[in-house]
Amino acid sequence: MAFFLGEESIMAELVGAVTKVTTGFLEVNAISIDNWGFKLFYKWTTSLLVFCSVLVTARQFFGSPIQCDAGAARGGIEQNVLESYCWMYSTFNIPREYKGACSAGDQDTNLNTIVYNSYYQWVPLFLIFLAVIFYLPRCLWLLWEGGLMKFFGKGTTTRFIEDQDEKREKLVQFFCRNIHNKYNIYFCGFIFCEFLNFIIVIFQFYLTHRFLHSRYIDYGFKVWQYYLLPPEEQQMPGVINPMCYTFPRIASCDYWRWGTGGQQESINAICILALNIINDKVFLVLWWWFIFVSIISFIRLIYRGIQCRSAFIRYQLINMRMNRYFKKSSKIRKIEEFVCSCKLGDWFVLYQLSKNLNRPFFMDFLTALSVRYTDKNQCAEDPEETGGDNLVTMLLKPSYTTQDSTKEPGKKGDNDDDDDE
Repeated sequence: MAFFLGEESIMAELVGAVTKVTTGFLEVNAISIDNWGFKLFYKWTTSLLVFCSVLVTARQFFGSPIQCDAGAARGGIEQNVLESYCWMYSTFNIPREYKGACSAGDQDTNLNTIVYNSYYQWVPLFLIFLAVIFYLPRCLWLLWEGGLMKFFGKGTTTRFIEDQDEKREKLVQFFCRNIHNKYNIYFCGFIFCEFLNFIIVIFQFYLTHRFLHSRYIDYGFKVWQYYLLPPEEQQMPGVINPMCYTFPRIASCDYWRWGTGGQQESINAICILALNIINDKVFLVLWWWFIFVSIISFIRLIYRGIQCRSAFIRYQLINMRMNRYFKKSSKIRKIEEFVCSCKLGDWFVLYQLSKNLNRPFFMDFLTALSVRYTDKNQCAEDPEETGGDNLVTMLLKPSYTTQDSTKEPGKKGDNDDDDDE
């Protein structure tokens, strides 16, 4: 009985740990500091790459990655030794007269050098490496963002907010003192991370192309063209199956060993690369996915440039999120004037806040900020700070998630909600 209770306890802890990690990674009920386009890279692409890396190592589903046949010489060969050797040193150079499928007839006839396929054993690690690269812009943005959204969202994201007037006034004062006309670099940092996402997806195409011996750059398009052909045309001489060309399932191996007379002898073996029945499909899915995210990333960069040039579009983006409240507001003119005239950094912070804060509370906050700016001009910047923070200043800013920073807005430590941390 105690044994089963122990097993249940371990299983419960394991499930809890997995749930916690998954919730954290998928950002369930978390503050949003980016957008859906950004998440395509660091969340969905990274998850896809890790899943594919695990998939290609699942021998229980696809069997041994390589199996070799040495023909008449197999009686005096240790099979495990042969397969281990051929897994490292098998080649694509199969005799042209070999009639097996996905082999000689599908290989490049102009190969002047021996091309080894040993890089397949590095596929899982290569996919993990790509996943790490795709997550780097997220790490960089986490560093630059510094917990600003978490600071603003402290106690203001739930449906019911205590002491709304006091919290709103604190955040308005904090925005005027620390954000207004000082956060253009914050917005530029995010655009740089978006641009870095685009550069990474282009770079990985080149990297994967080199990793697969220059057989990948147009892989997905060629596979699509091949399977559009009628079955009888696919079997015609000279028609190459791109999946067999890039990921052949038959390999040749010249195994050298010491013979009975003390001389070296070569044994030629034909090997089945069973793992390639999943490799070809994994990299096909990745090829189309990378094309998709690269197009999305490019479109978003163009859209971001238009956004920077048009105050009207920036206002409409907030209006789309707050349309129901904007229609009811008597201060809509002041809000529009403020949003259209504020700098890019101010607008970006406000737009991010509109995605995280309780919407009625954000509407009150934006209204108070707009009235203060247009009527009282209490958000006027200091003469020395009109240019915004430079990169060094931003990196030296303390994180807004620290305990001391939660007391910054109102300068009233006794009245702050320290228990909300």
